[in-house]
Amino acid sequence: MKNPEVTRILNADRWVLARGELDVGPYLLRFREGLSSVADTSGYTRLLTIVWPYDDEGSGTLPSPSDLAALEQFEDGLCNAFEQDGHAIVTAVLTLDGARQWVVYADDISGCGHRIASMPQNEDPYPIELHARDDPEWTYLRDQILSVVD
Repeated sequence: MKNPEVTRILNADRWVLARGELDVGPYLLRFREGLSSVADTSGYTRLLTIVWPYDDEGSGTLPSPSDLAALEQFEDGLCNAFEQDGHAIVTAVLTLDGARQWVVYADDISGCGHRIASMPQNEDPYPIELHARDDPEWTYLRDQILSVVD
């Protein structure tokens, strides 16, 4: 594991669920408890967002039962691929306006890509979009995601 503070949170595996309403419709936000107070984010300085659109943007919808099953299956595989050895940490999952977004922090984004590509797939490739950038202070998570519930 790369970082004792992050490892402690990863091992505790405690999630908080928040529900609410924004201008675009209802949202569901799950995030790992204790992340807003992590002082040392070393070893996890790159932000990877993974977006799975399940409906049109602007629809304001939450997933149907069949969409939800596919999203949950993907998330289980994602957590197993990233977290078994502490390669990356899924910090939050936001479901809003026809899409689900996983907020992941790692140092090796190409390794994350390889792990996603190695995950078992059903008939079609996962309909996901990947975006990566530097975020050593976890500003995206803290200021844009968790600020919804603070």
